[in-house]
Amino acid sequence: MKRGAVTMTFDPLEFRWNGQRVALSPIEAELLGALMRRSRLSWEDTNAVLAANGCCVESRDVLIHRIRRKFAEVGAADPIETLRGWGIRFRTERDRDGSTAFWIGATEGEPILDS
Repeated sequence: MKRGAVTMTFDPLEFRWNGQRVALSPIEAELLGALMRRSRLSWEDTNAVLAANGCCVESRDVLIHRIRRKFAEVGAADPIETLRGWGIRFRTERDRDGSTAFWIGATEGEPILDS
């Protein structure tokens, strides 16, 4: 799955920004994966993802901060936008070609043409 500059593979669950691997913990990857697939998550949905993966929901803010920090470490923009009083939304950053397209089945390095 590809959304702009971010690519997610499923086996193993892994994230790349413009081809560069972003080393997330398993729970961070699950949370970002759910967000990337659905575009946005309410706080209740976010808590459900964490609980379903055996994570304490009180660690939600820390996990979001860690994801943001790890993307910043590779030079990426913040992939998570906080929607005050509601939840979070996936922020799509343009890839090297300027595309913010959402693709399922795209592979890393495959050219994507916007229409």
